[in-house]
Amino acid sequence: MLTLILPSQPGTGQYIQILATDPQAKILLAGDMSVNPGIWVRHALATGPAAFGKYATVALERWSFQQMMDKWCEITGKRGMVVRIEEEVWTKFWGPAGTELAWQFRFGEICDPWAVRDGEFISPEELGIDAAEVVGFEGTIRGLNNRHMFD
Repeated sequence: MLTLILPSQPGTGQYIQILATDPQAKILLAGDMSVNPGIWVRHALATGPAAFGKYATVALERWSFQQMMDKWCEITGKRGMVVRIEEEVWTKFWGPAGTELAWQFRFGEICDPWAVRDGEFISPEELGIDAAEVVGFEGTIRGLNNRHMFD
């Protein structure tokens, strides 16, 4: 995801994540991308014909940006906040790619493109995926923190 947690701001001791969306907007989280996609592929192949021609959402969690920041703060022991900025400011910061992402954020606020529709999607349960083998957001952030990625 094209977001940014800016370094600690002088005088506040806090980190700031700027986004061109509502901090309470929820998105699907795929967790650890070095682990989880392989789990879905392995299970889709093992499921065989029942999985053919269907979409599988490689995510088990749906969190708000604020929930993610709160969990990041809890794990890292750092203070942080999410700040919403206008699309024009976001675009100045990121360039043309920022405009596209701001539009994607807006789209995600008004509809859920990954809403499960009968016949089109296959659920993790139908694929036989055990949630315990998937590395979620918290596990991903803990792993990155243990590797000193936020120092």
